[in-house]
Amino acid sequence: MKFGTLSAGGLERFRKNTATTTPISLRRKQCACGKIVTAKQLVQHGACGTCAQQQAKAKKAA
Repeated sequence: MKFGTLSAGGLERFRKNTATTTPISLRRKQCACGKIVTAKQLVQHGACGTCAQQQAKAKKAA
């Protein structure tokens, strides 16, 4: 078996799991401030939009 290839059973499990789960970009997570945002936004910015803007302003002022 080569790295990155799936066996027949593994491929079926992968298809079953991906068909029934929400893509990570659409999953909702909670920011430190309590606001609910997409997981993708938290990964990209480290916080919700409001917190990210506040952090940028504080960083710029310092």
